[in-house]
Amino acid sequence: MKRLLVLLAVAVLFTASISAQSVDSISKASTNNYYTQTSLSGETLWKGIETYQLSVSIATVNADGSPNVAVVIPGITKDRKHLFFGLAANQTGINMKERKLIVLTAIGFTPQNGDQKMVYSGARIIAEYVNDPAMQKKLVEENKDKRATDATFFLKIIKVLPIG
Repeated sequence: MKRLLVLLAVAVLFTASISAQSVDSISKASTNNYYTQTSLSGETLWKGIETYQLSVSIATVNADGSPNVAVVIPGITKDRKHLFFGLAANQTGINMKERKLIVLTAIGFTPQNGDQKMVYSGARIIAEYVNDPAMQKKLVEENKDKRATDATFFLKIIKVLPIG
């Protein structure tokens, strides 16, 4: 009986730790930022995304705690506060809706030029799935000319971090 109670307590704590995911738990994953000089931020980052100069991957967590990664082609809203993209009905979409917090990695390369080596640049973007229907509708209306539709996924940008 005691073992059963202990196992139940461990299961409850494990479940609570998964649901207690926070922005700080994501942003503290890397304690040292080694590539700050080649990291992108602000308008340089957003222009790189808009002009398809960066490859963007999105990381989510499955219900069992295992990782899930997909490649997306996001846009940036006019107010520069949200990323958006279309997505087929798949596990990534389910994970965004169920666990809300997402990490995107945007990476681009500068080709080798003479003696200069190839350099990569980019950023990690912590975002949160927008699940408020009124906000989704507002974002679609404001970004229709950027191809946003009722099926578009919107992510609120929470924090931009160096690439790694």
